[in-house]
Amino acid sequence: MAGRWSAAQADVKSAAMTTRRSGFVGWSVLALGWAALFASGVGCRTLPGATTDIARGEPAIALVGGTIHPAPGAASIADGVVLITGGRISAVGPRDSVSLPEGTRVVDVTGHTVLPGFWSSHVHFTAPVWEQAATMPAAQLERQLQDFLLRYGFVRAYDLGSAPGVLEAIQRRIQSGEVRGPGLLGAGGGLVPLHGAPVYLPPGTLPEATTPEVTRAVVQQALDAQGKDAIKLFTVSVTRQRPFPVMAGDSIRVATQEAHARGKPVFAHPTNVSGVTAAVEGGVDVLAHTVSSAEEIPEALQQRIIAERVALIPTLSLWEPEFKRAGAPEDVIARQVAASQKQLARHVALGGRVLFGTDAGYEPDVSPLREYVLMKEAGMDFHRILASLTTEPAAQFHQAERFGRLAPGLDGDVVVVQGDPTREIEALSRVRLTLRQGHIVFQAE
Repeated sequence: MAGRWSAAQADVKSAAMTTRRSGFVGWSVLALGWAALFASGVGCRTLPGATTDIARGEPAIALVGGTIHPAPGAASIADGVVLITGGRISAVGPRDSVSLPEGTRVVDVTGHTVLPGFWSSHVHFTAPVWEQAATMPAAQLERQLQDFLLRYGFVRAYDLGSAPGVLEAIQRRIQSGEVRGPGLLGAGGGLVPLHGAPVYLPPGTLPEATTPEVTRAVVQQALDAQGKDAIKLFTVSVTRQRPFPVMAGDSIRVATQEAHARGKPVFAHPTNVSGVTAAVEGGVDVLAHTVSSAEEIPEALQQRIIAERVALIPTLSLWEPEFKRAGAPEDVIARQVAASQKQLARHVALGGRVLFGTDAGYEPDVSPLREYVLMKEAGMDFHRILASLTTEPAAQFHQAERFGRLAPGLDGDVVVVQGDPTREIEALSRVRLTLRQGHIVFQAE
């Protein structure tokens, strides 16, 4: 069985290469884009202020009658009102305590739950539908952003690697006010270990951290020339060779030092326990996945993850479709999911920070529903899951003064869901209304 499991793990990404043609970009196209970027040493610069204001919303809009959860762990407000003026929240409270200015647009959300806007910390704009993001009609781009993120309440997201220029084009059109969409941040670098090309990309596509000097140059290029908001490292990637290569510790430390000197975070794709160890010892900020090898994280390493304040993006829902595409047997898949849930549960028990993310965009099914269910099964209650969507990413990415809670002065980022997520976590995926900075950016029919 161990041999069957190892083969399944190694073949996951290569299977994905051939099974996603209808829904997502052929990896050869993405590879050519990355290869051109790193060969030329230039790339599209992210516009300054990638997460600053979009055009301000309606003068005043009030969501009235719903049950409000202003923040994770806070007491709920029955029959409440969230008032947004000029794109910022101006009042939150019971109906009889909030006065509405003349001319306020009133939206009746009676029977629904009102929550702070969500943040997805792991997405990719790698589908063919994004290839013409710079030139497609604005209405089409808006619909795609709704289908990808806004319809699920995600008003902010972190892209952890897409074809060069795609994210920048989307950001540009959102920032100009031409298109209504989420606030987007993007990671660059994409560094892999020596001989560490993932099985789903041709060798040489992504830059190799061959020496600290090479690593430093790639990181500086991504952050200074391309204007990226973070660095992504594959501390261990699934390769054609065995054992999977581990990124050298001195290269990881150089990458984190360069990023931290600029106030930028570092994400690590760990794959296995060796990748987690290297990432934590090297000073990374976020583990972009639980391990995909079904290994148990040693307790000493779990403790160090917490001590070093390394956040975790579980991506629990990724492993089922990945291993199914590779033909893994059901017991192997169940073992993988259980191991990842155990890692998450221990991380939570020790007080670790959890950031919500599903690898949407790489994974064709972009719905967060399965992730919510698996997180709940791992022991996270509604408030902890809500924190992973709101206050935790706001704190991690230094946006707490504007995002993560429903409170006066913060951005008017609001999600209205059908049902009571304190009773059934699935309600989080039944989004009826999404607002970003006072704009209605998604409304269910």
